[in-house]
Amino acid sequence: MSSKDTRENDRSGRKAARAADFFDEARGDLEEIGRSGAVKSGENLARTLAQMEHKVSKLETLSDATKALSSTLDLDEVLEKIVDSTIHLADTDRGFLMLAAESGALEFRIARDREKRSLAEDDFTVSRSIVNDVARSAEPLFISNILDYERFKDQKSVIDLNLQRAVCVPLTIGDSVIGVIYTDANRVSSVFAPEDMSVIGAFASQAAIAIENAKLHGKLVVSRESLAQENLQLREELSGRYQFSGIIGHSKTMQEIFITIQKVAPLTTTVLIQGETGTGKELIARAIHFNGPRKNGQLVAINCGAMPPNLLESELFGHKKGAFTGATSDKAGLFEAASGGTIFLDEVGEMPAELQVKLLRALQEGEIRRVGENADRKVNVRVIAATNRDLKEDVAKGLFRSDLYYRLNVVPITIPPLRDRRDDIMPLAEHFLKKYAAKMGKSGVSISSDAMKLLLLSAWPGNVRELENTIERGLALCGDSKVLKAPHFPQIGEGVSALGNVESGLSLKERLKTLERQIIIETLGRTGWRVSKAAELLDVSRQHLHNKIREYNITLP
Repeated sequence: MSSKDTRENDRSGRKAARAADFFDEARGDLEEIGRSGAVKSGENLARTLAQMEHKVSKLETLSDATKALSSTLDLDEVLEKIVDSTIHLADTDRGFLMLAAESGALEFRIARDREKRSLAEDDFTVSRSIVNDVARSAEPLFISNILDYERFKDQKSVIDLNLQRAVCVPLTIGDSVIGVIYTDANRVSSVFAPEDMSVIGAFASQAAIAIENAKLHGKLVVSRESLAQENLQLREELSGRYQFSGIIGHSKTMQEIFITIQKVAPLTTTVLIQGETGTGKELIARAIHFNGPRKNGQLVAINCGAMPPNLLESELFGHKKGAFTGATSDKAGLFEAASGGTIFLDEVGEMPAELQVKLLRALQEGEIRRVGENADRKVNVRVIAATNRDLKEDVAKGLFRSDLYYRLNVVPITIPPLRDRRDDIMPLAEHFLKKYAAKMGKSGVSISSDAMKLLLLSAWPGNVRELENTIERGLALCGDSKVLKAPHFPQIGEGVSALGNVESGLSLKERLKTLERQIIIETLGRTGWRVSKAAELLDVSRQHLHNKIREYNITLP
């Protein structure tokens, strides 16, 4: 609680305490009367008892009204209860409440009568001048007989409505007036006693706090709903981003992978994704998750080779407070965090042997055990693992458990390196060009034929990730140029032979075929994959080019 809130509670508490003092005062008066023998007649005693009963009644009404305010956090309901309670406390017939807008101007919010019915704003013409005075002075106004006030008694609304009694109280937080309560009646009742004013003032203080709490609650509800909506939109964006149409892959091997994803995504089967670093293993894992039945659950990813074994165990399975130095509290692991969703174990081949046993138990039994605990915990998680190692070879060497390998390798997906799917280089390059040109505020940038030839012939040891970095670097280096040229990619020019490093061990016939295939792909890319135009540039017939495309298994977009 802030110091401001503390001051407000102290202030309202003091007002309520003053109201309670009237009860003690009344009781003391009665005791004093009894001791002094001042009761000379039954009439005096009756009057004293009536006064005490009035004070007790006001306190009971204040208590009930304050309890009513704490029964809801809906602002409209709070305002209704404030007006209804004020009408009852002031013994009036109708009332309204105004709240200060951000500009400071008072705005009409609600009007009610003694029967708790809503009233129209137009019913309160005379009240506005009283309200403005109270708002400016921040002092309450109690009028037992409005005809005694020269300022108001001749106003048309006073005469038309035959107004007699009115109360107007500011709602204050600190030095700020956040609103005003007004209530009146067309009948003369008892004169406002000090205890009446004190009780109504104490209630107004509680009412102001209740209004602020309701406003804060409303903001929290809106914020929570907004966050929920943003979360939904983010999930929808992620789902769309990782649809198959969002993954670049025109080559035959990638198309086969997409078919496998379509088959396995709707299931909860464990998947093992294998491929060199930078081939896009996590992208495939996300595509499986966001196209499956668990897409609304968490997708939790961890690199098993990025942390020491003791920390990895705690990260995966959690730990109990005091289980080891630094374990200052209980902590749930990623398996628990991913319950109902998917956990992606990247570089699972780097997992130490002692943890492989625990991972196997999680896969087979659906149970994990936090570090330092003796009891098992059930988890409901889909596991997708990935590695750049040859796990089958590691099993043969005794580096990886065979039972865990077979448990992970239920559905294997092997992503080929970029050098083995060169059909994808050009569309990937164009995709990254568009992506980073937009980020850098550049438009209309293209890749020259010489630069594209460099990209097509590179060995790409870093695979798709290296290609992405290369395009981003080229855009950064090209300045205001609208064309990325070979000199903008100096880092790949050094490692590219006439036929690319990867083909250096082939026979002459195979090397010539490789070169011919690359030339066809490069030319098709330059012409927007229009076969007739590419055939014209290559000076061959359209039919001949179609035959070569089939021979070299080139996939057209």
